[in-house]
Amino acid sequence: MTLNFNGRRAYVRRDRINLIKRVDGIVFDCDGVLIDIRNSYNLAISKSAAYILGAITGRVVPESLISDEIIFLFRKSGGFNNDWDTVYGILMFTLSSLPKGIRDFLTKLMEKFIEELSPYRRLTQLKETVGKELDPCMLDDEFFVETIRRMKGFTKILDSTGKRSVDKNLMETFGNDENFRRFYALLKQFLHPSEDVRKSIIARVFEEFFCGVNLFKEIYGVPPQFHTGSGLIENETLIVRPETLDSLISILGKRNLGIASGSRRKSAEYVLGELIDKFNPEALIFAETVEMAELECTEKSLKKPHPFSLLKAAEGFEDCNILMYVGDSAEDLLMALEAARLRGEVLFAGVYCYTGLEEKIVRSFLDYGCDIIIPSVNELPLVLEKLREEKYS
Repeated sequence: MTLNFNGRRAYVRRDRINLIKRVDGIVFDCDGVLIDIRNSYNLAISKSAAYILGAITGRVVPESLISDEIIFLFRKSGGFNNDWDTVYGILMFTLSSLPKGIRDFLTKLMEKFIEELSPYRRLTQLKETVGKELDPCMLDDEFFVETIRRMKGFTKILDSTGKRSVDKNLMETFGNDENFRRFYALLKQFLHPSEDVRKSIIARVFEEFFCGVNLFKEIYGVPPQFHTGSGLIENETLIVRPETLDSLISILGKRNLGIASGSRRKSAEYVLGELIDKFNPEALIFAETVEMAELECTEKSLKKPHPFSLLKAAEGFEDCNILMYVGDSAEDLLMALEAARLRGEVLFAGVYCYTGLEEKIVRSFLDYGCDIIIPSVNELPLVLEKLREEKYS
């Protein structure tokens, strides 16, 4: 069923209307759903990848080279809800594509600096040596343009295992070369793609660009070193309106609103402000909760598309029979599908207006057969109210 809202369409599966009408608990993704991140997280991916590539290759890499389309293609695979992982995928594919002579040169440098614990000193020492010893003529702009073009095809063979699928497919492509295997192992160790900003170059560069000097120090307790200006988080704006949340509470008849997000709580609260009080405090799950749970379990990852955060948020509702998750990506949808398999009666509403690639997102959601597809979270109360009218029964 198609509905129109100010020139944009919403879609509802007719065979799911009776379930949708009985939804009594709603959990939201945060980034791209409640908060407009088009000029923050995506830009932080582009800036971080370009900065690290520039330091390692000695070339100036334009941030614009890593487009929203590239980022979307990584996310579409279902395994890159964490933006650090997207940076990892971009870096590993690009650096694996370097000419053999440059890879061998970097292998020797990484062996020299690999024991340096500080991500800042580790990258800076390598950058300084590359600047002195690597002939800048060995790489031209065409290399990066062509590599990004081939990266689009590479994303098509990635899957919901995210970083692991990057490693698997690159080793299948280049792994017959023993020197490449050595280079790749050292590169992973050098970048340290973990979730510790005190050790990981990727996490540290990304978070400094994203948070800015004050918020970075508040969240992580250490001063920034790569970037000492304002953070890209300052570009974020609210999507969700207070009246939207009030209407949903009225429709549900209780405050069964929650958040299951891969972002950090302080970053989300920084933008949401007092709106956070409209959600059930027992149903707020951010990255910190997931990371703590990972330390206590045997599974390698509980991050999206794993259903942990969604099911954990739903536990905070006093009573909820039919749950709806509102998201903007393939990872969100896959998480909802897996939660439905484990819990039963979990629906998915996909939003598309703040993704930057509306047509592709809508087509993807239609292909998946989402229960609801809406321009933004602000249309959700209107859709639910329409469906609860007698003529839609």
